[in-house]
Amino acid sequence: MTNFEKPLDFTRRGMPSAHGLPNRAAVKTAILVALLIAYGLGFAALYPPVQASAASAAAEGNDPALFVGS
Repeated sequence: MTNFEKPLDFTRRGMPSAHGLPNRAAVKTAILVALLIAYGLGFAALYPPVQASAASAAAEGNDPALFVGS
């Protein structure tokens, strides 16, 4: 410790730490992680039906890729 640093004082705590409330960064991180998990689960749930629908459309001659650029 240098002369310019203040010693740590654990006796004075702010309101959030006194009641065990998370800080803003922790809440933002938790929300971001929850949204990313929801996005991944949604993709995993919706990919098989969309793939099957596209495959059946292509088998019937209605391939969506044929309409690109025409």
